Amino acid sequence: MSGMTNHEITTFLGTLQDQVAGESLAKLSAISTSISLPKGTTLMEEGSAHDYFYILVKGSAKAYHWNDGEAVCNWFAFENDVLTTIGAYDGGASNETIELLEDVKLIQINTNEFNHLSKHNLNIGRLSFHWFSEYTKFLSQQVELQSLPSLDRYEKITKAHPELLQRVSLTDLASYLGMRQETLSRVRAKVRF
Repeated sequence: MSGMTNHEITTFLGTLQDQVAGESLAKLSAISTSISLPKGTTLMEEGSAHDYFYILVKGSAKAYHWNDGEAVCNWFAFENDVLTTIGAYDGGASNETIELLEDVKLIQINTNEFNHLSKHNLNIGRLSFHWFSEYTKFLSQQVELQSLPSLDRYEKITKAHPELLQRVSLTDLASYLGMRQETLSRVRAKVRF
């Protein structure tokens, strides 16, 4: 999978938010790079600082944290999603590990330069606020999802994101839903009939 040209990066970034255009888009593009990485790559590691965040152009990823020696899956990301963790975005250590589930094409953005731009450019500031509010909504949906019984959780998440069933392993999906793989198999059998 080859990288994107500067023009392709600019075009893609221009589709993210209507207000990011002209000079603002040029400044955002200037701190952005296209990279391609293979499936299985650890993009960010729990406990380590990271200088970049990413926009997923093609492919998928998962985030997890370690709990008593077991990896607990927190979320999945697909095309157009932003890949970062709150800790890393704030300049500290990442509170999650992000691993690539497929070969991916990413736009890599330097976090410090983006934060500097967002303080001095109203349109980039709005984009930053938009991404942060989307992340806040996402977190509240995660909390709501975890409060549901396992069958309801499965139905809600697979209805909202049917791609999970094709692009995510049952082990990761079970971890994400907070159940054992055997329980997920039973839940899936109930839903099928």
